[in-house]
Amino acid sequence: MKRGFLRSIFFLMVAIAPIAVSAQDTGALTGTVHDSSGAVVPGAKVTITSRAGGNDRSLTTNSDGDYLAAGLPGDTYDITVTAAGFKTFKAKGVALRVAQKARVDATLTLGQIATEVVVQGEQLNQVETQSSELAGTVTGKQMTQLELNGRNYTQLVSLTPGTTNQSGSDEPGTGAATVAYSVNGGRTEYNNWEVDGANNLDDGSNTTMITYPSIDAIAEFRVLTSNYGAQYGKDGSGTVEVETKSGGNSFHGDAYYFNRNDAYNAKQEFQSSVPEYKKHDYGFTVGGPIYIPGLYNKDKTKTFFFWSEEWRKDIVPGVNFNVIVPSAAERGCPGATTNAGCTPGAFGDFTDICTISPSDCPADPNGVFTPNQVPIDPNAVPLLARKVT
Repeated sequence: MKRGFLRSIFFLMVAIAPIAVSAQDTGALTGTVHDSSGAVVPGAKVTITSRAGGNDRSLTTNSDGDYLAAGLPGDTYDITVTAAGFKTFKAKGVALRVAQKARVDATLTLGQIATEVVVQGEQLNQVETQSSELAGTVTGKQMTQLELNGRNYTQLVSLTPGTTNQSGSDEPGTGAATVAYSVNGGRTEYNNWEVDGANNLDDGSNTTMITYPSIDAIAEFRVLTSNYGAQYGKDGSGTVEVETKSGGNSFHGDAYYFNRNDAYNAKQEFQSSVPEYKKHDYGFTVGGPIYIPGLYNKDKTKTFFFWSEEWRKDIVPGVNFNVIVPSAAERGCPGATTNAGCTPGAFGDFTDICTISPSDCPADPNGVFTPNQVPIDPNAVPLLARKVT
């Protein structure tokens, strides 16, 4: 039983590994370690600890006293710097935004390594000094507290200076819908959209999104408007970097439900009743550590999970979901009723269409079949035999 359980866990890890590998986080922490006289300290040990867990790094400064931790997701980090003959330097609560390059320098003073010099993250210089890019960050708190018609995160892109919505609608669609935002006057199809470092745009149209993460599944996103690095060289206008949430050392999640109902609406003038209008949007998120009891506990795990689901059910007036289906004659069943099944014959009769619009009348240039009579493919017979409702 235990062996089967472990095998299941192994195959689960193999299945989700490509997903984890494909995500390329683009944040970085860098800095220089000096002593109190201003001289650089090579060989100092730099430990970067993620408060959410799973993204810890251990580095050593080079001959110039510099360190660089690249490929970090947006999170809050604690930085510890130690060197022989110096007091331990700690920077706690350093906030790293998605796709941000933050610089945290350390100054070591002489003393015992057991003695600590602690600096809070909010006291550190967070001005962007590593690049000349112009960008704006939309945090997870903003996304959950700002009202969004349709709960589509792309609406918040326009919060960044220089970005305007060109779609002409305050409720952008999802699925096969397009995104139309102009960044600093650039063309709408010249933007780059990424989720966890992976391309999220259809390369054919360059305006159709592949996926729309739920608002509750996004940690934050950053809009790069100009002067950003060459790693974003796919398109020539803006770049939107979305970072989704991840699991941590503790279990967390939420459940939500949003409702719009015609019971809340007033009748318009000359209306005898309120048109039916209902929108239901509900879902949940859950994340936490993956650990196997008996092998290691959750405080030592480095593997986490996060799951998000969202559903929408709408009844909106003026939207007709009915589609035209073939008539009984067109299905090759001239004697069948509309709601009954049939056994299609060899040909479908499209005379009714020809009567309405002669230009739509099917014709065979080779004269194999009679005009208005279209041969039925045997592979289509099971589909045409079903009831038409």
